[in-house]
Amino acid sequence: MDVQSIIPEPVDADVPAWWRGLGLPGLADVHVHFLPERMERRVWHHFENGGPLMGAGWPIHYRMPVEERVARLGMPEYEEFFGMAETFANVRLDTTMTFTDFAERRMPFPARLGPRLRDLGLAGKVLLGSDFPNIPHPYAHQIHALNRLGLGEDWLRAVCWDSAADLLGLSPDDTRSPGER
Repeated sequence: MDVQSIIPEPVDADVPAWWRGLGLPGLADVHVHFLPERMERRVWHHFENGGPLMGAGWPIHYRMPVEERVARLGMPEYEEFFGMAETFANVRLDTTMTFTDFAERRMPFPARLGPRLRDLGLAGKVLLGSDFPNIPHPYAHQIHALNRLGLGEDWLRAVCWDSAADLLGLSPDDTRSPGER
């Protein structure tokens, strides 16, 4: 029998029940943008200044050159970027696109790095990330991909909320957008 007929792929409507089941107040999604310089300047301007389509401004707290940004756990050079995160206190890695079927077909995560991924996640070095809505799968699939790693609920709580909340000073009862804080 086909496993998908028994355990179907979750749908986006399932995501709130999933994070509530972990005892989380929500998901903290942190990711890195790589845009052409001219476009990036415009995006940052709109984020910082807000406007009629966006509402309050949303400050950009990083202005690092491309060479200093790490996205997608460093995919496909996972091992090298894990080493950086283990060595340098302020290096964090995001899960954007990683572990999804789409990424695994092209740049599979090496299973031998699973213990290091677990340790990094529990140490606050791995943060939930997504390029939603510009992704080739439902948002729920990325959450499902993290869950199926089998790294435990403590790891999921750390990656999906606790580590980003600590880094960014988020409060579980604060539902304001960053621009409103």
